[in-house]
This record gives sequence, structure tokens and C-alpha cells, in this order.
Amino acid sequence: MNNTNLSPLITDRNAQDVATRTQKGFYNVSDVQRVNSYIQYLSDVLGLNLTVKDFSLGQILTREDFDDILDNVNTIRAAWYVSHETPATPIAVNWDYVKANNLEKILYSLDEFYQSVSIDKIYSGTFRAGHQIKFRGA
Repeated sequence: MNNTNLSPLITDRNAQDVATRTQKGFYNVSDVQRVNSYIQYLSDVLGLNLTVKDFSLGQILTREDFDDILDNVNTIRAAWYVSHETPATPIAVNWDYVKANNLEKILYSLDEFYQSVSIDKIYSGTFRAGHQIKFRGA
């Protein structure tokens, strides 16, 4: 399973986006849907069976909804590997562009590591430490 059908994560929001009211300057239902899509994807590939809420335009995002999203991210973090450079999971209070960036940076980091492990996977039993291999003609 890969992430090719998912929208790219946004990790570069800045104060200028907020001040000039660009699309990245607002946190919209599309942002929550993108984050939840990555949470569901990572949950599926890691076998975590997490559930995510489906949000639609006009629906109010509550503090409990944010807490559920962040709890899911923490569950994935606990089950998988995270670089020491990955930001801490933000808290739902006073949500801003920095916290939004950090949330998506975490998901990016988790996915990036999963993808690298998937590509570099060596199947167990192919070679064993200390095992001699005899090649024909040798």
C-alpha cells in the first residue's frame, strides 16, 4: 500500500499566509480531511485499526474532535519510528499555523520512514548471519 492517492501534506504555512488570508492561512475542512486521510492510511499499513471521523463542509470542529485527531497521531507515533527531528505532537489549545505545520510534519515523517522501510525491505530468511553460501562453479 502506498500514499500516491493522498493529497500532499502542507508543512510550510507562515505568518504571511495568515496576514494576507491565503488558502494556507486558514484551517479548513480540507485540511482536516487530508490529516485524517493520512492517519487512516498509516493506521491501515501499521495494523492499528484507528477510526477517524469524516468531516464535511459546514461541520463544526470541536475541541474533542481535535483531541481525537491528536490522540490518533500519538498512537501512531507510539507504534512506529519517529526521527528526533520530528516536532512534538501539538495540543489542541490555541491552534495556529505553527501547530498545523507541525501536525503535518509528523505525518510526513512517519510516512517517509514507512516508505523507506518498505523500499529497503530484505525478506527474512534470504540470508542469515554466519551462514555460508556456496555458489556454483566456486
